[in-house]
Amino acid sequence: MLHEHTEHMKGLMMKRTLTLAWRIGVCHYEADEAFSRVFSALTAERPAIADEVALFDSLTHHLYVPLETYGRRMAVVERRLAEFRRAGVRAGINVLTTLGHVNEAWSYMEPLPFQPMIDSNGVASTGCACPNTPELRAYVRAKYTLAAQARPEFIWVDDDLRMHHHGGMVNGVWGGSWNCFCPTCLATFSAAAAAGRTYSREKLIAAFNVPENGELRRAWVRFNAESLRSLLAEVKETVRAVDSRMVLGFMTAGVGWSTYAGPDFAGWFAALDATKARPGGGFYSDETPVTMYGKALDVGLQRAFCPEAVDDVQYELENFPYQALKKSIATLRNECTLALAVGHNGIAMNVLGLSGEDYGPILRAVGPARAEWAQLVAHGTGLPTCGLWPAWAPGFMGKHSLRPGESWPGHVRGGDNLQARVFGEIGLPLGVDGPGECGTVLSGRLAEGFDDEELRRLLSGGVLMDSDTLDILQRRGLADLAGASIAKRLDNGVVERLSGDPLNGDTADSLRDARIEFWGDATGQADRIEPGPDTRVLARMEDYFGRDQGPCMTAYENALGGRVVVMGYAPWMFIHSAVKRRQLQNLADWIARGRLPVRVLPAVRLIPLVRLSGDRRRGTVVLLNAGCDAIDHAEIDLRIPPETPVRRVSGPAATPVPTRPTPAGITVTLQHLPPWTTVTLLLGE
Repeated sequence: MLHEHTEHMKGLMMKRTLTLAWRIGVCHYEADEAFSRVFSALTAERPAIADEVALFDSLTHHLYVPLETYGRRMAVVERRLAEFRRAGVRAGINVLTTLGHVNEAWSYMEPLPFQPMIDSNGVASTGCACPNTPELRAYVRAKYTLAAQARPEFIWVDDDLRMHHHGGMVNGVWGGSWNCFCPTCLATFSAAAAAGRTYSREKLIAAFNVPENGELRRAWVRFNAESLRSLLAEVKETVRAVDSRMVLGFMTAGVGWSTYAGPDFAGWFAALDATKARPGGGFYSDETPVTMYGKALDVGLQRAFCPEAVDDVQYELENFPYQALKKSIATLRNECTLALAVGHNGIAMNVLGLSGEDYGPILRAVGPARAEWAQLVAHGTGLPTCGLWPAWAPGFMGKHSLRPGESWPGHVRGGDNLQARVFGEIGLPLGVDGPGECGTVLSGRLAEGFDDEELRRLLSGGVLMDSDTLDILQRRGLADLAGASIAKRLDNGVVERLSGDPLNGDTADSLRDARIEFWGDATGQADRIEPGPDTRVLARMEDYFGRDQGPCMTAYENALGGRVVVMGYAPWMFIHSAVKRRQLQNLADWIARGRLPVRVLPAVRLIPLVRLSGDRRRGTVVLLNAGCDAIDHAEIDLRIPPETPVRRVSGPAATPVPTRPTPAGITVTLQHLPPWTTVTLLLGE
């Protein structure tokens, strides 16, 4: 899997032109007056703000709409699409519900006339259907036939085509998290994947919860993936029967949510014959604006796993439920820039909401941003991201072990695939296109998603790992490649003191106190590491009276040639001090053998996202000032050939940036970076 992923990225090519798309809700096109308003707004400044539009086919996330009602709506859609085409705007349909998203408006919507989703607790959804019954398939065929007959240029399949979270929130807890355990699914699974054994829901859940039944759990994940694949194939056949040239797109779910059904990106996109992708993830408001960076990494990982046939990848700018004061225009510009920085070539604006008065400022903001975005897309097309890879195994949910007290299916403590995003927040570049030449970050339980050979391959390069990962390597007999083992697990009363090892540079003898007792379950946040004979100790723990509690951070160069750092003390919290930041920069550089593409020299809140060609003569760098202070002056080391020109994008222009050579590349100096803004640099001609 790792090899195939890396080979795919070498040939990645997408459209070099930016696409600005708008998703238009029913309330904005069904009535003539509302349509006239949104049509005029989007076409008045063509082509500045609108290259294409996608009309939603439904207002509600409830699946079932009677076909007579749906057909009447498609007749309206057909007229609206034609008007947009005459104005020079590509126009298609976004099918919001194929299975249903969540339980919504169940008290008055038409009840499902076919088998609903049944979750692992036996609860039936009120708005979402099982994907495997003949009745649902017949409805889907009829629905997509009507959509195709409206003559769209493309049809999007939305991200309700998933097997998790179909129930909605009840008292702050997600219902319907894991599906589908209806009689049809149980019978089909039993016949096809369970060696003929017949399972009831209760018996199957009990069998899943036997730790030794890993193959049964993996078979269920494959069954879920195949359920979606076969439905997507049926959608394609239905649409292409109406129009053999119809362009199709598929919206995927976030990587942290989707491993319950694989995810099988290759199989799903091939089954649909989709050439458009819209990676999904939530960032709906900016109370905590730095989380836009986490979403950028999430959608970037999804983009990286899309097949090569997909050449149009659009970021979903989603302000659901569309409250104007919940997200600033500055945030809108920043999050879109970050998405393009991780390899998207379009923006799908899902921002119009229900009220016409709310979207004017957004419309006015998009035009001025277009020139910068267009240059970022054109210059970066075909270039992979470059940086430490936050490891993600698509098969994690089927592969992770079942430990005492855990149930399956269920969320796993230590399964956060984006825990490494905190490294980006302190200025270390993270990349989404595989380990490459910079190395990998392994956290929590994620190593359980890889087989032994894949782990050896990762460990033959550079790796930053926490002690939970080391624990997994010990269980798998691979701890020798980390040069260390866990001697004892502490959970209170210790601080970290950095050693005098040269890798620590001027941070030697510094203290870091994460106060692990204060933050919930701290088990594993302070592990005493037993180093091997050739392992370097980078930090030790002390109690509050200065008494030594043993090593907690090590560095080791193994027999495979890999460089491995093990972090045993609070690796993912309170690493934002200037001292700890410098140490981690040194260590990231060490595991990458000096090939880390960017080093932000001052201790400022600049988050880098980098894309580079193999020879490093062409690339893009986006820097987000993720703080409330202006940065007047920042020096940035770029590990690129010293003769490479660097330009800073400002509106439609890209002006040269003065550089000076260094032993590892060049240094650029940036000035006057306002709070919560991005800077885009273009490397090479």
